Amino acid sequence: MESKVITIETQLTPKELIDKLHALTITDFAQLQNSPNAVYYGEITSYSFNLMNVFYGPMSSFPPLHGDIEEGINNTQVKVNMDIKEHYKVAKTMYYTTLVPIGLIVMLLSFLVLGGTEYQLHGFLFSCSFIACAVLIVALTKSSLINTKKKELKNFATLINGKII
Repeated sequence: MESKVITIETQLTPKELIDKLHALTITDFAQLQNSPNAVYYGEITSYSFNLMNVFYGPMSSFPPLHGDIEEGINNTQVKVNMDIKEHYKVAKTMYYTTLVPIGLIVMLLSFLVLGGTEYQLHGFLFSCSFIACAVLIVALTKSSLINTKKKELKNFATLINGKII
């Protein structure tokens, strides 16, 4: 899960590209009610941007698009980076440090309290479900972040009339 920079090539000039981004962007999520056609919110400068899709909202755990605009001879190149590594690390830490210890505590309690009874197996299965949930949630979070990143970069390239190279 590398955080590599993706290059998008467009035939728009840097000024046209900035104007197009301004047309699609609001500066604050609260402005969404006044601009229902906005696709992104965030900050745009003359040669860079930091945007978040309005679909995800400000409290989303999804990372923003960071980009640099470089003027070429016949085209404009946009270097886009979406760092999902940090968000994956936070999710992994959060779920592993909560659900795994709970599972281990329940396993210990089932051994101490239910040891030698017919319910001991139930306690072990219950504790294993916490650990399994942690592993599954982390795997699903990673998969979701990777797939959403691909979709978001593809949609961004389409919106700026560009193609990923």
